[in-house]
Amino acid sequence: MYNLFDALKNPKWLDRNLAEADIVTLTLTLSYLSQDNYFLKIIKPYVKGPFDYSAKVPEELAGEIRKRLILFLNKNINNNSMLVRNINNDNQLIKQIMNTGVGGIVPDEYIPMMCEELLTDKKFSRNYDDFVAKKSDVKNFKVIIIGAGLCGLLAAIKLSQANIPFTVIEKNDSVGGTWYENSYPGCGVDTPNHVYSYSFEPSFHWDEFYSKRDSIYQYLLNCEKKYNLKTNIKFNTSVESMKFNEKQSKWVLCTRSKNEEKTYVANIVISAVGQLNRGLIPNIKGIDNFSGHIIHTASWDHAYDYNNKNLAVIGTGASAMQAAPELAKCAKKLTIFQRTPHWVLANPNYHRKLSKGKKWTLENLPFYSRWYRFQLFWGFSDGIHASLYEEKDWENFPNTINPTNDRFRKNIVKYVESVIGDDKELIEKVIPDYPPYGKRMLVDNHWYEMLKKDNVELVAGEIKEVFLDGALDSLGNKHNLDAIICATGFNANKFLWPMKVEGSESLRLNEVWEEDNPKAYLGITVPDFPNFYIMYGPNTNLAHGGSIYFHGECQIRYILGCIKMMFENNVSVLNCKSEVCEEYNKKLDEEHDKMVWSNELVDSWYRNSSGRVVNVSPWRLVDYWNMTSKPNIKDFKLG
Repeated sequence: MYNLFDALKNPKWLDRNLAEADIVTLTLTLSYLSQDNYFLKIIKPYVKGPFDYSAKVPEELAGEIRKRLILFLNKNINNNSMLVRNINNDNQLIKQIMNTGVGGIVPDEYIPMMCEELLTDKKFSRNYDDFVAKKSDVKNFKVIIIGAGLCGLLAAIKLSQANIPFTVIEKNDSVGGTWYENSYPGCGVDTPNHVYSYSFEPSFHWDEFYSKRDSIYQYLLNCEKKYNLKTNIKFNTSVESMKFNEKQSKWVLCTRSKNEEKTYVANIVISAVGQLNRGLIPNIKGIDNFSGHIIHTASWDHAYDYNNKNLAVIGTGASAMQAAPELAKCAKKLTIFQRTPHWVLANPNYHRKLSKGKKWTLENLPFYSRWYRFQLFWGFSDGIHASLYEEKDWENFPNTINPTNDRFRKNIVKYVESVIGDDKELIEKVIPDYPPYGKRMLVDNHWYEMLKKDNVELVAGEIKEVFLDGALDSLGNKHNLDAIICATGFNANKFLWPMKVEGSESLRLNEVWEEDNPKAYLGITVPDFPNFYIMYGPNTNLAHGGSIYFHGECQIRYILGCIKMMFENNVSVLNCKSEVCEEYNKKLDEEHDKMVWSNELVDSWYRNSSGRVVNVSPWRLVDYWNMTSKPNIKDFKLG
C-alpha cells in the first residue's frame, strides 16, 4: 500500500482511492490546507448534513475537487512530509469550513470546543493548561484510580503526562472495563467508531463504521501499551472499602485480591468504575429452580452450546438488540420477552464496512481524518437537544412532546411498517406509546427482520414465573426453555456499588445518596467526600449525543484543574461546598423536569425508584464543556 508521497507518483491510483473517500470531507481538507474557500462556496448547495449519505455532489464537480487537491499536494509534499506553510486557524475560514461540512450553521459558542476535536492548533487542547506538576509538589503525593476501563485509562494517561504519581486498581485481569467484560454475540458500538475514541488518540484503522467489541477492546489495549500503563495497574484486585482520614487528609483504601488483602493510602482517589458494570439479574419467582442455563449478557458463557436450543431473551434494550439477531441464527426457537418496546432508528452505515480507498485516505491524507471526525462529532452532538423539551400544550402530548418529536415518531413508524409489512399484530407490539428519546434510542440491527423469522416469537409481556423446564408469561402462556438469557441491563443507579465509601465525619456515601439517589457537583465531586472525584458519575450519561470519551475528557480536565489548584494554594484538601452542589442539582432537576425523560409515559433506568432522573445529563455538550473547563476555587472549602 502506498504512502502519500508514493501515491502522488501514481495519480490514477490516487484518484481512484480518493474517489472512495467522502467528497465533502476532501473539500474541507483542501480548503483548510490551501486556506482557500473557493470550493466551499461551490459545494455548499449539495450538502444537507454532516454524514456521507447527506450530500449529493455531481461527479464532474467531485472530480474537479480531487484534481485540485492532487495538484495542491504535488506542490506541497516533499519526502512524505506536508509543508504546511500558510495555515493559520483564522476563525472566519474555520467557521466557513465547519458550516459547509455540516450543511448548516455551527454557532460561535461551539467553535472553540470543535477546534479541540480538530486538534489543528495547540492552543485548543483538552489538557488542563498543559499542566505538569513540579517535583516538589508530587513528593509523597499519590493518586489512586479505581478501574481500568476507558475512563480509568484516560485518567492514567493524563496523570502520567502531568507527572503525577498514580496507581490503578482493576478488579479484572485486563484493562477495558465494559469492553472487556461484555463479549456477547453482536456486541459493539452504536456510536461511530471514528468519534468513539480519545480526541488525542484517534484511530483510523477501523474496518467498519460501527465496530464490534473486539476492535474496541483492542483499541484500549493499544492505548495501554502505547502509554506504558501496565506497570501502574494492579489487576485482579477489588476495592472493598475506602475511608477518609481527616487527621492525615488522606484516603485509606482496603483492597482484596486472590491471594491477599492490602491497604493503600492516597491523597486523591478517582473512581472510574462506570455505571454499567454490575449485571442485573431479574427477581422472578422460581428462577432459582430452573434446571437449564441462565446467562447475563454482561458475563457471557462462551462454553455453553446455544445451537438448536429453545432460548429465551429477557429484555429488548441495547444488548438484546445486538445479541438476539445472532442467537436467532442458531436457536431451535428464540422467545423474546418484552416489557416495553423501544424506538429503533435505521442507520445506513451501521452494517457497512469502510472501503479500502476511504480507509487509506483516513490514514494518509493530512487533516482529512480530523475533519471527518469533526463532521461525525457534530452529527452526534447537540443537534437534537432542543427537540427533547416538552411542550405541554402540544396536541399529541404525551405520546409525542413537540412537532419535531412528532415527526421523529412518524418517520420511525413509517420505517418499521416498511420492514415488517402487513403483520399488524407485530407492528402493534413493537411501536412504543411513549415519545421517541424517552428511553435510549437504539440502532436497528436487523431487529425487525429477525422478528419475522419462523423460529422467533416476541411476547409482549414479562415472565411471571420460572419452572424446572420453562417459564410462564404474564399472558398465561407456558414456554419450554433450555436457557434464559438476561439482557436486563445493570444496577445503573447504584453508583459505586458494592464499594463502601466513608467521608468526613464518618458519612457513608450510600446513605447520603439514599441507595439510588446519587448527586454530585458536575457529576464529579461530592460534599464531605474531599479529594474524591468520580468519572462517569451521576447525571453524566449521554442520551442525546456525544460519547463517554468526550465527557471523560471534560471530567479529567476538571480533576487535573483541582489538583493544580491544590498545589498552587498549598492545601491538602478540596471539599466541594454543599450549597454549590445543591444549587447545581436543583438546576439539573429543573431542567430534567422539562425534558422527555420525565415524560409521564416513560419508565426507564434513567430514573430512580422515586422517579428522579439520576443517570443522564440534561445539558448540551457545549454547556458541560464550559462547566468543566476550569474549577472555581470559590466552589470548595480548602484545608
